[in-house]
Order: sequence, then C-alpha cells, then structure tokens
Amino acid sequence: MVFLVESTQAEQATVAPAGLFPGDVGKQRQRVADIEVDLQEKEGAAGRAVVDLARNAGLDQAVKDAAMRQLDEDVRNARGLLMRAREVLAAQTRGEEKSEKIMDLVAIARTGSRELTLTETGEVIRLLGVRVRPLGEVRKRSGVKCKVTEWHERTGVLVPEEVPDSRWPAVEELMTSFFRRRQFARGVVDIRTQVNGILHRLRTGCLWDELPERYGAWALVKDRQNTWFKKGFWPLLVDHLNLAGGGTRVRRERQVPPLDITWRN
Repeated sequence: MVFLVESTQAEQATVAPAGLFPGDVGKQRQRVADIEVDLQEKEGAAGRAVVDLARNAGLDQAVKDAAMRQLDEDVRNARGLLMRAREVLAAQTRGEEKSEKIMDLVAIARTGSRELTLTETGEVIRLLGVRVRPLGEVRKRSGVKCKVTEWHERTGVLVPEEVPDSRWPAVEELMTSFFRRRQFARGVVDIRTQVNGILHRLRTGCLWDELPERYGAWALVKDRQNTWFKKGFWPLLVDHLNLAGGGTRVRRERQVPPLDITWRN
C-alpha cells in the first residue's frame, strides 16, 4: 500500500503513541491547578472592585467603567487560559493511556500469552513495518524561531480568521484603548491588511517571503506582528477576534517534504 502525504505536526501527532500534546502530565496538572487559583483570585478581585467602585461616589463613571472592563478582561483571559490548559491535560492523559495500552499489546504479541483481537491487532500493525520515503525537498527557514508561532503552539490559542471590514472598527477601538500614543502609522498598505497577512501566515505556515503580495511588503507585516507581540497586544487581539469563532490551530512552516509512506499488509 502506498500513500502520498504532506507531513504536518498535526498529522504526525495522529500516529504518535504519545498523542497530540507530549509532555509531563504531572506538570500540566499542576499548571491547571495554578491557573485555577489565579482565576479565583481575579474573580475575587473583580467582585470586590464592584462593591468598592459603587461606594466611591466621587469617582468619575468613565474611570469606573474602564476599571471594570479591564478586570472583566483579566477574568475572561484567565478563563480562556484555564480552558486551554485543561484541554491540553486531557489530551496528554489520553495520549499517556494510549501509549501504555499499545506497549501492553506489543508485550502480549511478543510473549504469545493470548491471541489479540482484531482491534488490538490493528493497533499493533500500525506500529510495525512502516517505511517512509521523502519526495522532493523543502526550503528551510533561516533566522530565529517565530515567537508568535511558538506562543500559539504553547498556549493552544487558536489563530482567528481574517478580519472583515465589518469587524475592523471594534479592532481599532481595542487598539486605541491599548496604545496611549500612536504606535503605528498608516502607510501604503492599511493596518487591517497587515493584520490579515499575519493571520494568513499563522494559518497556512508559509514562510514570510512567501506571503501573498495582497498583504503588502512581508517585512513590514512581520515587523507589525513582532512589535505588537512584544508590547503584549497580540494576545489581546486574538482573544478578541476568537470570540467570533472560526479559529484554527497555528501551522508551522513545512519541516519535511511530502512523504511516500508504505507498510506491509
């Protein structure tokens, strides 16, 4: 049997016994517990702030509203982080259980202590006799690793869909609330187009210099991404955009060429 496939991290994960999220389950469980404590603290702070602000009659209402928006946003971000951490923990736990089961089946097959069922045999066969042949070559990216790509991979934050005209005013309002001074200038290519270029690269895994021309000069798009990430605005932006749904997992640049995978029946 011969299959022609394009290898990606997600596809590799489906055949890896360790599952999609390899790692120390104990550490991830502790991370979930730490995030739960942090969320409780943020929710408590938000609750106390409601009471304190209501009692402070002399404080301008706009200031009160801004404070509550920030607290609400902190709580939402913590809840989202907790949800993603729990998803990773669940996936790691399933992967660990699957790995242990496969090892048990391999041991049974080797010792001949009993006959395997058809399902068990199928699981073992997937581990045996696999041969992989690369077809063609892949360009290797140069330079340092993309910190934004790594952040999406590490946190599990989905990459939003590109921003349509109808949603851009809300994004501009978010930018205005974050940047006290003008941190960007309008050039030949508008900011929304550059943002969509960033999202396109993260969703497709293309190299920067392969970014379609419709997004403008790739070097400027890259600079926009790195500047916003360094200033802490990128996580806020993607959380806001992901409220609309439609997000996908970040995709790495292709690390290996298409593969010709064969195995014995």
